[in-house]
Amino acid sequence: MLRGKRVNLGPIKREYIESFLKWFNDPEITQYLLAYRPMTRMAEEEWMENLKNREDAIYLSIVIPNDDGSETLIGNCGIHNIDWKNRVGEVGIVSGEKEYQNKGYGTEAMELLLEYGFETVNLHRIELFTYDFNIGAFKSYKKVGFVEEGRKRQFVWINGSYHDAILMGILAEEWREKTKK
Repeated sequence: MLRGKRVNLGPIKREYIESFLKWFNDPEITQYLLAYRPMTRMAEEEWMENLKNREDAIYLSIVIPNDDGSETLIGNCGIHNIDWKNRVGEVGIVSGEKEYQNKGYGTEAMELLLEYGFETVNLHRIELFTYDFNIGAFKSYKKVGFVEEGRKRQFVWINGSYHDAILMGILAEEWREKTKK
């Protein structure tokens, strides 16, 4: 368990499938993701079953600890497409529970994920893609230290128009310099 001030990152659990299905079948959530097809229970269960065989990915749940010792699941995140030779990974995050969006939980979760990626997994570079209309995410990523490195122009068709995909990256040395401050 990775512990932050307000959120923790922990293992993905089977009991979370209902929440995942809700999120990944909600167009308000999926507009920010590459996923565009409806998610079925069978597909989600198969994805979860295959997690144990994935050597190029680490997936974590985002939970808020409650005073009674329970947890509230609000999203998930991970490092995937890990290139172990070059020590590069791609991160992704989903804030699925709408009442917890735009309150800084995703930013804190990303900070924990970066710390884990650089300090525990020993990655050298972490990157991500976001879309030009996802202004909140873009600001959050910049806040934690990501730098815009390029754009794939008119890369995705979402909500009736094409949008740019923005490539952002952060290096281990940049992360360490930022966290010293």
